[in-house]
Amino acid sequence: MKNIGFIIVLILTLNSCASILNSSTTKVKISADKKSKIIFKNDTISIYKKQTAIKAERSKKPLKITVIKDSLQKDFYIKSKLSSTLLLNVYNYGAGLIVDLFSSKRFRYPSNLHFVTDSLSNNIVLSNKKITVLTKNTFFIYTYPIQLFDFFSIPMTTLGTEYFVKNNFSLSAEYGINYPKTKLRRHNITYLDEKAFTYRFETKWYNSINLTRNVHLNEYLGFEFREIRSQYNDYIDYTDKNTNQNNFIRDDFATKKRVTIFNLKYGILIPIGKQFYFDFYTGLGIRIKKFNHLNLEFDKTIHNLYDDDFPTFYFREFKNYNKKAFLNLSLGCKFGINF
Repeated sequence: MKNIGFIIVLILTLNSCASILNSSTTKVKISADKKSKIIFKNDTISIYKKQTAIKAERSKKPLKITVIKDSLQKDFYIKSKLSSTLLLNVYNYGAGLIVDLFSSKRFRYPSNLHFVTDSLSNNIVLSNKKITVLTKNTFFIYTYPIQLFDFFSIPMTTLGTEYFVKNNFSLSAEYGINYPKTKLRRHNITYLDEKAFTYRFETKWYNSINLTRNVHLNEYLGFEFREIRSQYNDYIDYTDKNTNQNNFIRDDFATKKRVTIFNLKYGILIPIGKQFYFDFYTGLGIRIKKFNHLNLEFDKTIHNLYDDDFPTFYFREFKNYNKKAFLNLSLGCKFGINF
């Protein structure tokens, strides 16, 4: 029985995500609008606009930090929160929570704290107002590294530019093209030269929101217009509804496809050193597809797709949509350089 109990405890411990993945301390980055000092664990630390990191012991208790600015002094008690790693216990059906709920590692503190002086009340307060600014005439060049290996669509090489016409407001343009001599679809007969290209225009408003609670991080809301054009050759196997279903007909054809996308986006710029950055974004909008099939004889009213050909055939792409709109969800990242 002792061995069984030991095994149960061991299994629960190994499945407790917060206890395994979280260290006993958590990093908190602190900054201020003016040269100031904080007292943390009897240590006096100078802080200013550039963030200074401290390591706080994870605990259910509030984190005490004393801020000193000129003649002002104030104690702050920062409430703890549950760590997001607790959610990973979903994969073990919550068994890991049995251990995590008794561990201080389940707690965390806000990752970023920024202290300012309120001129009206002459008091020190916590602020979430952005202090970072992307100034007028800033210029970015970027690309999409993931799109080079976009096997769910068409792999393309892209290059884009982003220019700030005023502080925190930018316009961008981008162009992409697929690899030369790339076979976009299976085919035996060639009616068209296979090729694809894309272009994108976007406008962004930076630092009007702060979902990350980090005053130093550049966040934006954007509106995107994008179009993807491609042409390719393909074939489809089908049978006549009134004849032997084992005797299929191979129909070779070509398609010209146009996809138009309108997106509302939210993104974050993650700096890499002083010049490079990653732009992680997500977006929601509409996708409008238009297909123009050439030399196609298949007619769904009198033909059936041949069983051996379906579902490997791109039937969703094959339908002749006439400017039909779909919900579009985007998720991706760019890599760029700041000039």
